[in-house]
Amino acid sequence: MDKNKIRQLIINELEKIRTHETKLVDGCAACHVMFSLKNILDTSEQDCADFVSEILTDDKKLNQDFIETVEQIHMSERGMGGAFAFRERESKDAYLNTYLTNVLDELSSDLVMFSPEILLRKLLLVYLSLYIAQTIGVDYHAATEELYYILRKDEEKNRIINDFVVKLQNRIKRV
Repeated sequence: MDKNKIRQLIINELEKIRTHETKLVDGCAACHVMFSLKNILDTSEQDCADFVSEILTDDKKLNQDFIETVEQIHMSERGMGGAFAFRERESKDAYLNTYLTNVLDELSSDLVMFSPEILLRKLLLVYLSLYIAQTIGVDYHAATEELYYILRKDEEKNRIINDFVVKLQNRIKRV
């Protein structure tokens, strides 16, 4: 696949989003770019996600334009993100770096205090909550409550999650 062609497609989609030529309604700006590539290139979602990630990693300016477009739609125009949306880029970067460090410190502490199974379960539940939030269009807190509701209601779901954690651990041990 020609990277320059894909790069130009990304640029074109971002411009359509920024100028509202493309109507996202309540959709995700980043997902729109990926799904547009999927439709244009007639390839898988995973391939398109990989293309976008690779091109944005290689092109710092386009990466900056991409995040500015996402922030324009998701934060400024939709009024989400509170004060974060109005910070300067350097302040946003410092804020995100601080939270990245905090999360890694918390996970490191959990790894010392608890078993690897508990940490893997925690990571899986966080992923599930985020996935639910994206899929049904609610915030993370509401999605977490929905997830815990279903886990409290159906013990079989807890068993499935625990079985997955065991499989993941076994796979890690083999590597």
